[in-house]
Amino acid sequence: MDKISPFHIKNFRKQTGLSQKAFAQAVDLPTRTYRSYETGERGLTIDKFRELKEKLGYQKDHEKDSLRAQIDYLRLTFPRLKDLDAFCENFLHCHLSEFTDQETRLMNYTRLWQRGNIWIFDFFDKSVTNDYQTCLQLSGQGCRELELLLEDKGITWQIFLQNILYSYEDVRVKRLDIALDELYKGYGHEDEQIQIPKLIEKLYSKEIVLDTIKKWNITGGGSFTDNEDMEANHGLSIYFGSRQSQLYFNFYEKRYEIARMENISLDESLEIFGIWNRYELRFSDQKAQGIVEEYINGVDLGEIARGIVNKEIQVYDGVTRFGAYKPDEKWQELFGGVEPLKLSTSPQPYSIERTIRWLTYQVANSLALVSEADKIMQTEYMKMIQNSGEITDRGKAMLRLLKANKHYEH
Repeated sequence: MDKISPFHIKNFRKQTGLSQKAFAQAVDLPTRTYRSYETGERGLTIDKFRELKEKLGYQKDHEKDSLRAQIDYLRLTFPRLKDLDAFCENFLHCHLSEFTDQETRLMNYTRLWQRGNIWIFDFFDKSVTNDYQTCLQLSGQGCRELELLLEDKGITWQIFLQNILYSYEDVRVKRLDIALDELYKGYGHEDEQIQIPKLIEKLYSKEIVLDTIKKWNITGGGSFTDNEDMEANHGLSIYFGSRQSQLYFNFYEKRYEIARMENISLDESLEIFGIWNRYELRFSDQKAQGIVEEYINGVDLGEIARGIVNKEIQVYDGVTRFGAYKPDEKWQELFGGVEPLKLSTSPQPYSIERTIRWLTYQVANSLALVSEADKIMQTEYMKMIQNSGEITDRGKAMLRLLKANKHYEH
């Protein structure tokens, strides 16, 4: 795809916190011209997008900001949580009425409460059986949605977890995922990034030494496509450890996944999202509990994560003239430093944009054809298509959630 999607241009501008007028002034464009990029009336090429980013100061010393940490999954179990309404209001900072409930068999629970990707599991008959065990589960997107609620109250992840663990002494952290994103250093600096294929070579040449982890595995692949704009390469992944163990790593080429998921080119993925690789750390049971307890006692979570990677995996680059292993410089830049790595948040509300993107990429051309056909044949097929749609119960729940999120965005 030669042109950047208008959705991505708008989202990038919103991340800067600038209005359309202020953004246009910052990049030396007429406001009307910039607005036409956001509406899609004009196309913005990748090269032009890079120029705009440079004017905003995005080409800078990247060493200080080469890695970003985020909580990317969280599962907490409460043995006896009786007042779910109070829990939602006091800790999640929303109302239980904002959730929809349904039957489930996941993890042996019978009821699932959903507010977007924030999930709560409990039992329909808990007042009868006296089984008040409850589970809070946040996927990666669920973490971003919770961050929006917390940010509205000026609460950090550390304070959120402190409040829960201090209020519920019997709560158990069943799973915690930390995502470390290696940020893109910019066009022309790709050789300065860690290359997953090179790490695979080092595994076979025994230039990677593991501590307690004994197993590793590699996956990768692609897809056949006639669409030249779509990225066919799915990227490579290295897995360290076992999914059944309490410590499990997945290092992979995140840029390819983003390109595939967003239906954009690899260059667009890098310029818009700015992520090169992702290093996922998955902790469960006692290890997850221990990390959260250390975190709420004041240790930076990103520093904890980087320290664990540095302990478990050592990467070398040949030997010195004395025969000693020589530490890999790129690896040391990411994981060998002593500076604390601050935990990043990127709060995002439950959004309808995924549906809009799907319509744009999959349906827009057909609708444009029907619209032009209506003009030629003097028909009203477009109106018929619009009138034939109905909002389902799930759609109504999404709309209620969008209305609720408007409060937290402003």
